[in-house]
Amino acid sequence: MSNRNMARRTVAEIAFDGVDITKSIRPYLLSVSYTDNEEDETDDLQITLQDRGRIWTEQWLMDAIEAAAAEKLSIEAVLLRENQHSNGKDVLLPFGTFELDSVDASGPPNQITIKATSLPFHAAIRQTKKSKAWEGYTLSGIANEMAANSGMICMYESSVNPYYARVEQIRTSDIALLRRLCHEAGISLKATNKILVLFDQAEYEAKNEILTIRRGDGSYTRYQIGTGTADTQYASCRVRYENPAKGQCITGIATDDKVKNGQQLEVAARVASPGEAKMLAEKMLRLHNKFAKTASFTMVGNPALVAGVTVRLRGFGGWDCKYIISQAVHTVDGSGYTTRIRLRSVLEGY
Repeated sequence: MSNRNMARRTVAEIAFDGVDITKSIRPYLLSVSYTDNEEDETDDLQITLQDRGRIWTEQWLMDAIEAAAAEKLSIEAVLLRENQHSNGKDVLLPFGTFELDSVDASGPPNQITIKATSLPFHAAIRQTKKSKAWEGYTLSGIANEMAANSGMICMYESSVNPYYARVEQIRTSDIALLRRLCHEAGISLKATNKILVLFDQAEYEAKNEILTIRRGDGSYTRYQIGTGTADTQYASCRVRYENPAKGQCITGIATDDKVKNGQQLEVAARVASPGEAKMLAEKMLRLHNKFAKTASFTMVGNPALVAGVTVRLRGFGGWDCKYIISQAVHTVDGSGYTTRIRLRSVLEGY
């Protein structure tokens, strides 16, 4: 709790291996940047320090490098907005727990950059290549077992849960297999704070938007909007499966009435019924068409802007619609606190 009469400010609190180093690191701290991704990429943390006195380069840098080599240095960071609404109450944005990934020195001027990731490269789920047969498993069952084997937990947030009579894992890491299964099922995968999150994008996109960004409203300092055409605008998708055992062809088609170019996406996938084929076609159409309209904004810092929440644009002409945040980068530096968001349009009617 802050004093309601104090000026509003934003600070980053940092801990190495559970030890709060915020005060000791503050004289050297240039910036802290946290990247929150919606899917496929891990979240990461970047800390930049000034090293004019070469204390980090000559004394502390080797300790950090040795810790990275020993695969044991965890970093925790929290964004603290003191007295944000002039009522003495603080707002927290926990970035989560990361593991040290790399330490770099550069200059002039002398600087140290510490990078950490939410899913370390040395983690077993990412590095260990296995050969295994998964028989009689659902997607959530596979994800839960993989997470447990790596000391993580799994959050499965989708009403669709594909069942597999048999899945072959051949000299492949767990995360690579899980990512492939998720893509085939139209499910999104995210690794953050020692948690594997599997979720249905359509369900996330259906949530109410938390913010409306109006052109010229002062909430942003820079914007960019655009469209994509390559592999992003299909009028329909057909999923097709030739069942050799039964000698039958199972198909399912989904369409996007807003796209008039006649292009059809063809997908070959194992499905059990026409209904399952149509459901997968809808997900594959969404997967390819979701980047038809994109936007990015550099905003006044806002802890509520995180990957997976929705916003709406107003006053931007053909880009006026609902969007989901695919990436949010929260940065605290000498200029204050900013949030840079990357958006993709929500696909309605699938």
